[in-house]
Amino acid sequence: MKIKKLGAWSFIILASFLLLAACAPEARIPVAGSATGQDMLTLLPADTSAFMVLDWNKIANLPRFRTMVEQQPELQTYQKKISSFVDLHKDVYFLALAVAGDLKEPAENAVLLVNLKYQKEKLMPAETEKDSTLEYYEGVPYFPMLEIEESAVICTAFLDSSNIAIGSEKSIKKVIDVYKKKTPNFLSRKDMKTYLKDINTRAMTFSFISLPPGLLNQAAVQNPQLKMWEDLKYLSAFSDYRNQIHSIEIKLYAQDKTQHQKMAETLTGLKALGLGLAGQFPEITQVLNALEITSTEKYVKVYLGLKDEIVDQLAKALKERAKDLPKGKGI
Repeated sequence: MKIKKLGAWSFIILASFLLLAACAPEARIPVAGSATGQDMLTLLPADTSAFMVLDWNKIANLPRFRTMVEQQPELQTYQKKISSFVDLHKDVYFLALAVAGDLKEPAENAVLLVNLKYQKEKLMPAETEKDSTLEYYEGVPYFPMLEIEESAVICTAFLDSSNIAIGSEKSIKKVIDVYKKKTPNFLSRKDMKTYLKDINTRAMTFSFISLPPGLLNQAAVQNPQLKMWEDLKYLSAFSDYRNQIHSIEIKLYAQDKTQHQKMAETLTGLKALGLGLAGQFPEITQVLNALEITSTEKYVKVYLGLKDEIVDQLAKALKERAKDLPKGKGI
């Protein structure tokens, strides 16, 4: 009898977990303060070819980032200028940089989404009965910040009290259409669901690129060593910082398992070459030894995880070696 009761309770617990998983909240239009990184994808058009989402609130409050800002007077000056509008450490939550269309036309299709808490009246140009620099599309106000020959090049659109879109007039209008649910968003694409599942969308940054066919053909003709990369279809990546470990993961998607194996072998060969050349640089050797390269039927995975102390040692070593270089030359 006890065994039967235990079995029944186990079934109930398992069913509860499955129910909770099934009822997990779906991605939604991001609300500042409660949004997730994946929510930012609900504002991107379905034909988006590349994007990078940054958990800005997490990045801006990392001790290492704060120290970098404190050491750069120009960054502190810029921060003070915009502090009357928004606090970069408290009010900005997510950034999403994307190409909302063809990757071959990045300038025309580039857009930056900012998820933040702000007051519209402080950022929007004032309107009067006689004069206004604001324009409207689908009821959403936007204004051109930079014009060339009376053609808007960069515009800022105020979607709502949590989201701003900055980009070409074409790209911000595409975002507005998505926001107004006139056109589908990136998450609606069934062909992308498999790849999105491979990305850690809760990481500090995550990104995805869809490479158009033939993009690398010309480069492969000039350099035969790039031949195998012609069939590269997608690339995804994420970076994070947890438990004092900096991690980066990149996944490369080609046609099949054979191509993945070849790519992994090539990358492993480059790693071995780097180790052979880094004999006098123990910090570089540590980084290369930590680099993991594996291949599966789905992708090639490149992973790097470094503890804080290794990152500090590497930064210090590079800084010291930079002092020995002639002025005007890089490391």
